[in-house]
Amino acid sequence: MIVRALAAMMFLAPALALAACADVLSQSSGPVAATITFKHQAPLSVDVARIELVETWQQSGTPPHIGHLNRNNPPKIIRAWVRDRLKAVPGGPGAAQGSILRVVLRDGAVVRNALDVREGVEGIFRDEVDTSIEAVCAVDVELLDQKGTRMAGITVRVTGTRNIFESASLNERDTLYFGLMEELATALNTELENGMRAELGFLLTR
Repeated sequence: MIVRALAAMMFLAPALALAACADVLSQSSGPVAATITFKHQAPLSVDVARIELVETWQQSGTPPHIGHLNRNNPPKIIRAWVRDRLKAVPGGPGAAQGSILRVVLRDGAVVRNALDVREGVEGIFRDEVDTSIEAVCAVDVELLDQKGTRMAGITVRVTGTRNIFESASLNERDTLYFGLMEELATALNTELENGMRAELGFLLTR
């Protein structure tokens, strides 16, 4: 654990055991070369005709946004969650009626903010936080009938922050970013599953 490089971490969702796994690509090594997935988690079998992912929020490619520069970011995490954790199951009444489970990405920003640090002689002897990275993933899960009318749903929003000291190397900063994405994925996975079991449990076949 890099202690000096990490100043603060906060999630709106409660602290949770790690739920997202990282598949390390063979041509690379280290945490920043890993892709976050949920393949080790059992799928949630849902009594609907199909599952859809809609991204109403589009990732910005200009500063201070940095998600597009990294292998892992909230849009990729929610795509992995839908692919790995949701499975439409035929044969039930919901599927027979043409019901749709729609997952909507409302926000997936990762923003890097430069912070002011002391300059001159006083600044030489201080190691201060010079960067703040803020991430958010906001998602709706909606049950629609075959005509597209919303019948039920949940809304989940998780956020996280990393504050980084100016002494942190590029590798340390990359590692902290990856840790932020892992914990965002953990919180998102838990909140989505808990919310679905609480509000959409009648759709789950197991």
